[in-house]
Amino acid sequence: MAPAARRTGAFSPTMRILFVARRYPPSLGGLQTHAFKLYTYLSQRLPVIRVTLGRDSVLHLAWFLPWAWLRAALALLARRVDLVYFGDGVAASLAWTLAPLRGRARFCCTLNGLEMTFPNRWARALMRAGTLRCHGIAVYSRNSGRIAAEAWGAPPKRMRLIHLGAEPVEPPPERDEELRRGFEAEHGVAFGRDRLLLNVGRMVPRKGLARFVEHGMPLLGADVRLLVVGDGPDAGLVREARERLEDPGRVLLLGVLDDDTCSMLRRHCDLFLMPNVATEGDVEGFGIAPLEAMYFGTPVVAFAVDALVEAVREGGWLAPAGDYPAFAAAVQAFYDLTPEERRTAGEEARRYCRREYTWDTASSRYLEFFKELRS
Repeated sequence: MAPAARRTGAFSPTMRILFVARRYPPSLGGLQTHAFKLYTYLSQRLPVIRVTLGRDSVLHLAWFLPWAWLRAALALLARRVDLVYFGDGVAASLAWTLAPLRGRARFCCTLNGLEMTFPNRWARALMRAGTLRCHGIAVYSRNSGRIAAEAWGAPPKRMRLIHLGAEPVEPPPERDEELRRGFEAEHGVAFGRDRLLLNVGRMVPRKGLARFVEHGMPLLGADVRLLVVGDGPDAGLVREARERLEDPGRVLLLGVLDDDTCSMLRRHCDLFLMPNVATEGDVEGFGIAPLEAMYFGTPVVAFAVDALVEAVREGGWLAPAGDYPAFAAAVQAFYDLTPEERRTAGEEARRYCRREYTWDTASSRYLEFFKELRS
């Protein structure tokens, strides 16, 4: 699997793309953000026709997939597009039935590890069949590329490693200050004085949050508090683990917050935590959450699980999977630094993220890949 080339020149405006994705806003999630950002940046450079589904329920696939297939088939028959891009594995399943028309345009898809380990074998089979009919396959991480090659038999020569972009909403300074002061007053904390850790994301088993609250928080200093933003299937387990702590007030469960407030917390908390656990059938495809924290200069402490090993190769600390004492030691190591050393760690995290994970860079790499496929 070769890394994607960086952008070297302008593309012909005659290159036309059909952009098909199941996950798209207003539905929320990492795949939705990827599809929205990539479409936005691509459409600024080339003609792009968008066919997307912005709803969460899988029941909507009953009408969306036939409709997307019809749109793609008509565009191919009329030769209105030069490349069909499938933004996820579900959308890529259409490539199987569109295969008789693929001589009229090139097919490309993006895969992530979560889709390739999906528990329903029939869904996996359809996604695999479509993926293998694509001329090009983009993957978020080397871990996803390894799964694609080993589990699905995807030819490495067709794959390109193209990392996600990480550009969260960045409120202006006056808005950030307003949110910071309001949060401090409401929750009785002081950024820069109190020791505040942050976790933002969907509460699912692979995120390991309930286990961390139970096994990791007791190993941290009594003055260390964890701010938790999000909701999900494991929310009840997280609440139960919190109540079992000697001081439940050390864990603040904030629920789902707006983008501006999340960005404020990323900017002002000391560390961002990713205590993931290896979960069969549910892998971390890349890990956009820690990068969004690094974007604001907040270092990360994470378990070395799945693709987090790649996302946090700079900008923080990796602890062996499941080793809570080592995880707690990494947190303490940060607090043992001098204020100047902590600022330096934050600056290094910010530089790493903004060097490697901008959407301008990611979209340029996709365009280079499309150019290769077209030629």
